[in-house]
Amino acid sequence: MKAIITKAYGSVDVLSVENVDSPTIQEDEILVQVKAASINPLDWRIRSGEMKIMTGKTPPRILGSDYAGVVSKIGKNIHKYKVGDEVFGLLDIVKVKEGTYAEYVKVKENDINIKPSNSSFEEAASLPLVSLTSYQAFVNIAKAKKGNKVLINGCSGGVGSAAVQIAKALGYKTTGICSTKNVDFAKSLGADHIIDYKKENVLNRHEKYDVIFDTVGNLKFSLSKNILESKGTYVTTAVTVPAMIFSPLANIFRSKKYKLVVVKPNTEDLTRIKQMVEDKELKGQVSKIFNLQEVKEAQLMSQNGGFYGKLVLKV
Repeated sequence: MKAIITKAYGSVDVLSVENVDSPTIQEDEILVQVKAASINPLDWRIRSGEMKIMTGKTPPRILGSDYAGVVSKIGKNIHKYKVGDEVFGLLDIVKVKEGTYAEYVKVKENDINIKPSNSSFEEAASLPLVSLTSYQAFVNIAKAKKGNKVLINGCSGGVGSAAVQIAKALGYKTTGICSTKNVDFAKSLGADHIIDYKKENVLNRHEKYDVIFDTVGNLKFSLSKNILESKGTYVTTAVTVPAMIFSPLANIFRSKKYKLVVVKPNTEDLTRIKQMVEDKELKGQVSKIFNLQEVKEAQLMSQNGGFYGKLVLKV
């Protein structure tokens, strides 16, 4: 099969398209022919070496966490899926080491679900990481309730655009923060209110929120806790070692909680995401589609930012 191989940590020049052996599955695994895989900031952060503390001395051989494709082969202990099923899902790339930037990928049953019937492969591939991150942040971590006021920082990005749609589907009162050029896009996602950070500082507002979801990492808890309700929760995707170590202890002594969201593959949560898509409450927001040979351009675009939604590799 063709795959994007990551030879070492470094710039995009460490990425190359190569012919390698297709994965061999075990009895409890599924082989998926990948039709599309999305580009996530996690990919270039791993490739650049920013996450060596989690990935070790060498990077995963093949990057990529989320995918959509067709079941090609099943292990004898697999009963929920059959060859030919159209599926989508999320891998823990730090754990499995061989991801979705390839023509085939092997997965476990908890990494997969039937693809939403009303999504293209590209749209479906854009959803798992960002939608599961958002869903788990709101439901599992913040334990938000219907009617809660939530603030989403970076509401036009990959995670943010999914978060706005999921927040609305779950019945939250939703305010998003983005730049002027993305205001119309954010409104189209269903946000109740939009704050243009180029024109207004959210920290100067008098309104308070039950949940602040920082998908960018630049709305610090130390400052934003002033616009958080007394028993509110701040959730961020910006995982740092000090925060992982000290935040759980600090939360014991404060009513306003600081939480990290580290997304986990979960087929039950993915079933809820699938239902939202089929109910037309959630849609994959694809900004641009690249082929495998354009992976360097795609990662650089992801790294430089300035686009809405997600970037996708068509395999």
